[in-house]
Amino acid sequence: MEGGTGRRAYGRGTGGMMAKPAANAATTVPKPMLDAAELEAYLRARGRAAPVSRLDGLDGYLTAVLIGPKFIDPQVWLGHLLGERALLAAQESREHLAIQAVAHHHNRLSEAMAQFPYLYRPQLPAHHAGGLDPIFWSFGFLMATRLAPRAWKSMTNPDKPEHATFQALHPLLIGTTPIIEADVPAMAKGIIDLREHFKVRRNRSMR
Repeated sequence: MEGGTGRRAYGRGTGGMMAKPAANAATTVPKPMLDAAELEAYLRARGRAAPVSRLDGLDGYLTAVLIGPKFIDPQVWLGHLLGERALLAAQESREHLAIQAVAHHHNRLSEAMAQFPYLYRPQLPAHHAGGLDPIFWSFGFLMATRLAPRAWKSMTNPDKPEHATFQALHPLLIGTTPIIEADVPAMAKGIIDLREHFKVRRNRSMR
């Protein structure tokens, strides 16, 4: 995780990307984890206790954790996401495998933003009426902002420089209508811009 475990390139999401594998990828033994379908089933099984219940919601949640104005300890956001008991789960238990799967998603997303920002895209599913559906992604993002509400408050202040970027992301964060795929790159850039804008504050909050 950012500031924690290692990172790998994120290869999912609208517009997708495929980074070149690391030189030592052939010798890296992947950690056991839940696959995508199993992880989504795990989140849904938690019911209302979980802030998200879908993988696009998880992508939004982790995006807010990564780009926000305040560093959130993994123990905090993982506990909020998967439950406190999961943090104490035994190796190879389903809870532990869920943590590994979330960490894998987090690390790939982090590396995509850091090393391949021009290829980064939020993970948005197709909308039944055409275009892309931002609902669950935005819900996950906004749920993660509740982990540091005071730090995020500046986003809604017109006098703050980050407010303009926040306004540009309204269709993604607050809108309820499908997003045109051609508009996604500009929204992805807004997310990357927020990550850079908050970088100093985020790093300072780690001390």
